[in-house]
Amino acid sequence: MQTSEPRDPYGAALGALKRFAEAGRFVPGEPIVVTELAAEVGLSATPVREALACLAGQGLIERRRGRGYFYPSLTPAEIIDLFELQLAYLHAALTLYPRGLTPLRKAAVAVDPLDGVQALFDAIINQSTNAALVLAHQRVVDRLKAVLKAERAHEDTDGATVRTMMEVIIDGRIPALLGLLESYHERRCSRATILVIEAA
Repeated sequence: MQTSEPRDPYGAALGALKRFAEAGRFVPGEPIVVTELAAEVGLSATPVREALACLAGQGLIERRRGRGYFYPSLTPAEIIDLFELQLAYLHAALTLYPRGLTPLRKAAVAVDPLDGVQALFDAIINQSTNAALVLAHQRVVDRLKAVLKAERAHEDTDGATVRTMMEVIIDGRIPALLGLLESYHERRCSRATILVIEAA
């Protein structure tokens, strides 16, 4: 029995490609072969190409004219730029869209410190309830996916950094939290070159 394509092959292709990227299926710098992907997800090449074009427009996939699509590899400078953008989004969530300390405290205490710093960052951004900020931050996180995975190996295994940030949030000391975020940012930027190697 022959299976037919889903009603929305583009949506199916886009979803499959995002899942593959999140699972680390693509190797940074390696070509993405459309026909192989199409066969793997049971679709024709056209919706897979369209989905890749969409992801290229979002900066999650590279399109190289005449060579096809590639999963991007980040340089240390690009990683630092994305880290700085994430820091700016955290500042915005804490200062431009303050909803009071109660939502921020609730978001912080819902985070398991062992889930790492990124989980706390996501909670801080999401509590802002600014849809554009949340979406922009998610795009940065998607672009940094492999780097963030490598970065987890450099975090303290007992969640001490997250616990310290959470305590400051619970105490309502936002200026102190901004200082902790700056210190963390400096440490992570100093590891950018190592993270490029480890994320590959």
